[in-house]
Amino acid sequence: MTTILRRVSASLLCLTLSFPLFAQQTSPEIIPQLTRIDETVANIDLDGFVDEAIWANIPVVDGMKVINPDTLADAPYETHVRMFYTERGIYIGAINYQPEGTLVARMTSRDTQLDRDGFVVGIDASGDGLYGYFLRINLGDSMTDASLLPERTLNMQWDGSWNGRTQALDDGWSVEYFVPWSMMPLPQVDEVRQIGIYLERQVGHLGGEAWSNPALPRTVNQYLSAFEKYELRDIEPRRQLTYYPFASTVIDNISNETEFKVGSEIFWRPTTNTLLSATLNPDFGNVESDDVVVNLTAFETFFPEKRSFFLEGQDIFNASPRTSGRGGPGGPISLLNTRRIGGAAIYDVPDDVNVVATDLSRPTELLGAVKFAGQSGNWRYGTLLASEDDSEIRGTLDDGTRVDLQAQGRDFTIARVLYEDTGAGGRQAIGWMGTDISHPDIDATVNSIDAHYFSADNRWVADGQIMHSDVDGVTGTGGFADVGFRPQRGLQHTLRATYIDDTLDINDLGFLTRNDQMNLDYNYSKTESDIPGLRERSTSIFVTNQWNTAGQPVRTGLFFNRSYTSLDSNRFDYSVRYFPERIDDRLGGGTGDFRVPGRWGANIGYSTDRAKSISYNIDLRLDQDDLGPSRTEGRAGIVWRPDDRFSTDLSLSYTDREALLVHKGSGSYTSFESHQWSPRLEMNYFITAKQQLRFSTQWTALKAFEDRFWQVNPNQREFLRPVPNPDATPDDFVISRLTFQARYRWEIAPLSDLFVVYTRGSNLPSNSFDTFQDLLEQSWNDKIVDTIAIKLRYRLGS
Repeated sequence: MTTILRRVSASLLCLTLSFPLFAQQTSPEIIPQLTRIDETVANIDLDGFVDEAIWANIPVVDGMKVINPDTLADAPYETHVRMFYTERGIYIGAINYQPEGTLVARMTSRDTQLDRDGFVVGIDASGDGLYGYFLRINLGDSMTDASLLPERTLNMQWDGSWNGRTQALDDGWSVEYFVPWSMMPLPQVDEVRQIGIYLERQVGHLGGEAWSNPALPRTVNQYLSAFEKYELRDIEPRRQLTYYPFASTVIDNISNETEFKVGSEIFWRPTTNTLLSATLNPDFGNVESDDVVVNLTAFETFFPEKRSFFLEGQDIFNASPRTSGRGGPGGPISLLNTRRIGGAAIYDVPDDVNVVATDLSRPTELLGAVKFAGQSGNWRYGTLLASEDDSEIRGTLDDGTRVDLQAQGRDFTIARVLYEDTGAGGRQAIGWMGTDISHPDIDATVNSIDAHYFSADNRWVADGQIMHSDVDGVTGTGGFADVGFRPQRGLQHTLRATYIDDTLDINDLGFLTRNDQMNLDYNYSKTESDIPGLRERSTSIFVTNQWNTAGQPVRTGLFFNRSYTSLDSNRFDYSVRYFPERIDDRLGGGTGDFRVPGRWGANIGYSTDRAKSISYNIDLRLDQDDLGPSRTEGRAGIVWRPDDRFSTDLSLSYTDREALLVHKGSGSYTSFESHQWSPRLEMNYFITAKQQLRFSTQWTALKAFEDRFWQVNPNQREFLRPVPNPDATPDDFVISRLTFQARYRWEIAPLSDLFVVYTRGSNLPSNSFDTFQDLLEQSWNDKIVDTIAIKLRYRLGS
């Protein structure tokens, strides 16, 4: 009976997509309707078994096609999906048929990307391909989610209040989802609304092969706008109020202080398409730690946001794909980097006062923050207000006298308006965004206009932005445009143009690696899935052509990259690159530019199928330093998963440099022979899918020994000239930084967590010359961070 039901249902409503690669369908389409069920009638026990009586009355959806590798062949196993909605949200149930003994379940932290048996539901909440959500649950109940912007821009830091469960079966596995309306903004409509739904399945024992309906491989431009459209009637979710009270305790074993804090985050939807959120007495103490990074360049390192308040409803402030770093080398270009809010305070430290470096870099407490986002017709808008508390630290005079230093907090204002039109096919959009910082020592305002185009035939994608800054009366301008053309599936041409003058400054609240640049970069990429004996072959050619506004090349290069994925999902890749002669105009900090000779580089790597119980990777990178001598880097890693609940991930990198160049001031440089070790270890054990023990440690140690000495010619751009050792005192230095974290997390309910976290860290003095083994031991013992944090956050309301 079940077989008859699923065959008849599939023939009535099998969503096998007639795949329009580059042309719109002109014939009128009949949009299917999702079944509406009263919540009390549905009576779903979300346990992963699709066995409630109501499921038997819901039509089956299948029609999966293979999208990875990109063959678009029919899926070899059946996937039976059923969907309905209630006044509270959408329910999705799926039975994933596959042979007995082939299931691959791996429990991991949220948002960990790993090949295994998994199921994805994508939702276009706008109905027009303007914004949506990516929701994945894997066999074993580990979850991955992201907010989604056109066409395939995912914000993996976002976490939603949806829920799901899975169950292993004799002939496969099953999954049940519940996605509440309160999680997503919905356009206001009179009676009938549309949403888009995308279904995807990954099969671990086939090397992570992926199937989907509609069939949307990464080799095409369309994604969010091509989700299958469904009609919903008689649904107008009521006003929703959600709040997250929290209580936290932090025990600082260094200062012997204990801090207690209570507060709340509040989210209110007065209408289905607006969201007002606020945080009161916020606690932004990290239960996650940033990577340990040694940065000896002239450019800032970008760290992603991890605080939940700044991630919820944040997509409206993403003005272009370059906001997330997609758009070429150099990091993100973004007017809003929320890590600046609550960042290090601005202290005026007198010359005769000594202050501990970690006190100066300590995050600032926030008094509060308010955010409002909404939609009206083709318009979307948002604003964010945040205010920092005043800060105080202690310093000492040379004679040991203690002094107190105060810093006034900053006030931040961000606003955004976006107009989008999909009526004529494709997508056209134009937006404005502005930011402002108010502080006695800073008066910074930035405005921008952005524009976006996605052609109706799906071949062309264009994004651009023009920016203007006014910081303490100094103004600057800049802009960029990215154009992508896909003449056929699997082939992509991308052109990126950038012009930013030398006075544009958005870094008080945004992120920009450097101003004073004019670039024209080109990228060619091709993915082939029809190579005999291979699952996939990928090729890319990248030409970078970056100059400063004085007309000097600061980064030019030609790159060739190729990767091969075997039928058993092992991967081999290599690349070759050449950098022509250029000018370095940043390392000296304005003391003079110098020429850098042409250089070659190459790397080779191999990795095995990560779905296996043991997987490993190895990489070798060969380059030349700026002065020409060699730089060699080797990386290796191994992951051991003896069962579904436990994993150990160990990686190690070693870098040997013959001429690490460091500016010593006034145009003087020293080149160092350096050796750097960077091991990392992470162990995870899952008591259940919702209770996790994680131990992670990362250490980076670099020893640098002075070798040669150089001087820039401030009057002429030429190669650095060698000079004698200016003094008898060695410039040798050491960097040794370690972080360790032991964390217990219990996900009590969706977005409701209990954390118990122990964090330990160190940063040794630069004159700690010992063996690497002794440095590791000393880094563990000479801690500057030693805290225990307990935090309970619980979701209440709609």
